[in-house]
Amino acid sequence: MMKTRKADGSLQGRMDRRTFLKASGATALAAMTPGLMAGGAEAAAYTGTLDMLAWDFQPDTIKKLVAEWTAQGNPAVNVAVIPNLGYSSALQTRLRGGDKIDLYYNFAYNSQKFIDQGWASKLNGLPGVNDMLGEMFESARGRHVNAAGDVISVPYFSAVHMLHYNKDMLAKGNIAAVPSTLKEIYDASKALKEGGIVASPYVAYWVKEFCEEYLHTYLLNEGITAFDESGKPVFADDPKTVGVFEWWQAMYQEGLAPKSVLNDDPGKLSSEMAQGNAAFFVLHHYFLTSIRSLKGPQSDNVFQSAIGGKNFTLQIGEVLQMGAAADADRKAATWDLMKYYGWKDKAGKFTVFNQWAKAAGLAAPYPGFFTDPDVIAAFPTYYDLPLISKTFETGSKVVPARTLPWYPDFQAKVGDIIHPLLLGQATPQKTVQDLTDAAAAASGGTKRL
Repeated sequence: MMKTRKADGSLQGRMDRRTFLKASGATALAAMTPGLMAGGAEAAAYTGTLDMLAWDFQPDTIKKLVAEWTAQGNPAVNVAVIPNLGYSSALQTRLRGGDKIDLYYNFAYNSQKFIDQGWASKLNGLPGVNDMLGEMFESARGRHVNAAGDVISVPYFSAVHMLHYNKDMLAKGNIAAVPSTLKEIYDASKALKEGGIVASPYVAYWVKEFCEEYLHTYLLNEGITAFDESGKPVFADDPKTVGVFEWWQAMYQEGLAPKSVLNDDPGKLSSEMAQGNAAFFVLHHYFLTSIRSLKGPQSDNVFQSAIGGKNFTLQIGEVLQMGAAADADRKAATWDLMKYYGWKDKAGKFTVFNQWAKAAGLAAPYPGFFTDPDVIAAFPTYYDLPLISKTFETGSKVVPARTLPWYPDFQAKVGDIIHPLLLGQATPQKTVQDLTDAAAAASGGTKRL
């Protein structure tokens, strides 16, 4: 839920979206004059150039989008693009070295750390920031607003973990309903394997570096809260947690997922679905684009569905952060660029997000994004946009602890704990203990006895 504003411009308390809009004075104004929400007047006073850093995903598109913003009477922007691999370390090296970067891509898990280090600016009180948050899915705000109520980032893209499934294989296995819960997925995988329809029905990106996302996806699927609002690990207190790890271990040990899944990359997993070597694939919703684009013999039979049953799935996304600019006019110009890139243009259009939707099926955490005619036209017809929108709105959660400065240390240890579980070298009970201890060590808390 969103916070109400304190005297210092930060946000506190709990408030629903309607009340939030009313409190910020944007209820009618946002509807009548969307251009004001992402206007360019703030940039007019700044006559210099801005510096932007991004990672290497369609660099020509990034530069084209920024050039279009400049062509609207805004400052010129020097856009630098560096590889995704090693991006975080390279960014920190540049900032420690004194580079003045006005706007940069960042991983959400780094966002609070960068605020604490003085490398990123809080966005509290900037023109239109409350309007932007008010238009955002309530479920997404915890990624951009910290526990103290400070606005620390804006969206670069967002996604939800969903189940990609082979409709034809389910029919051959006499599985009437698409599985949603962990138990249903296990039962359906077992039936497909034992029926000789597919040898290893389930694939997922279980490399060590990505196990942390699945940890939260599977816990949320069972309605388990991993961390409380203060960032304290509480998943061990829920008796259902051991069952999640029993399920995870069984999926691998019983051959319902292939042995290679501990090393396979998403391209290989998408190909397995396209070729008909797997029936289920859980990962971000936009991987449906990858599967369909491969045009394999089973590509057209792959669809997607929500997971978690009456519970939730994980909502993820990466962010844009503003550098520590001291000059007020330069900061205003940077904020104008941020609104364009992470919200709307001056005409109230999702220009940048629409381009990323066309390119890769990426989404934005705004309800209006999913009903925008240009966005709808950008997505291939095999996407069920109302389903994805509903999953964002009521079927998914972010995990605010994932933005805390200590969290990357925990994140780095999850794979080293999960892989022994999958290989049968650790029990589910020991895995719960080890993960709790790892979280405590990373956050400076007390180990569980």
